Amino acid sequence: MSLSAKTQFHQHIEADGFRLRGLGFSRLDAFSDVIFGFALTLLVVSLEVPKNYTEMRHMLRGFFPFGICFLFLMMVWYAHYKFFRRFHLHDLTTIALNSLLLFVVMFYVYPLKFLFTFLTSGMGGNWSGFFETYHQLNELMVMFGLGFASIYLLIGMLYVNAYRQRAHLDLTEVERFLARSYIVESLGVCGVGLLSCLAAWGLSSQTRGTSGYAGMVYWLIAPFKVFCRSYVRKKVAAIRASEHLPPLDPATAETI
Repeated sequence: MSLSAKTQFHQHIEADGFRLRGLGFSRLDAFSDVIFGFALTLLVVSLEVPKNYTEMRHMLRGFFPFGICFLFLMMVWYAHYKFFRRFHLHDLTTIALNSLLLFVVMFYVYPLKFLFTFLTSGMGGNWSGFFETYHQLNELMVMFGLGFASIYLLIGMLYVNAYRQRAHLDLTEVERFLARSYIVESLGVCGVGLLSCLAAWGLSSQTRGTSGYAGMVYWLIAPFKVFCRSYVRKKVAAIRASEHLPPLDPATAETI
């Protein structure tokens, strides 16, 4: 397959004007995909075929939390995928940060599954049997927040390491700005996770269930990302204009 044909499959990544350097498939990509695949396997409700209809109905109740966890892990995988398509780095620092990221993903599979199983069961009116005290629920929110923050901190550090090698990678002015914006966005999402931890920790002494407030903190991610994307689009347009480059197609710019 020609290089131009390959890039057509990655237009959703290069829409912001960032050149793609990692169009090949490396051993690091293969290893990472195996770990993500294994993490998804651990989310499966049951590895055994149900023996009767009652068991099958019980198994089907777990598909909704599985779907939520699957979506979350796919979002992390996609962020990982975009990074390696953009930079194609295989230095020791990248390998170390990538290994830590995969470790955190694997470690937090069961807390992630437990949390969303509890939440979806609660939506059906079944809140009992999961926790002995409200303090345990707040502890779970702290645990989830630390895992969430760690994942996006490591993604941000991957971009920091790539930006440190900007001269070697021959990043253009647009690419340097975009790399900085990716760092800010990743660390901002990490900050939301830490803020949720602080909220859950501060409420851990409460005698009633108040951990929902810690969960509501994650709604801050949406307006934060909207603000970041809006600023990035305007800044990229200004940089391209100053360098006398053609403006991005409006439909393409909206995907940034």
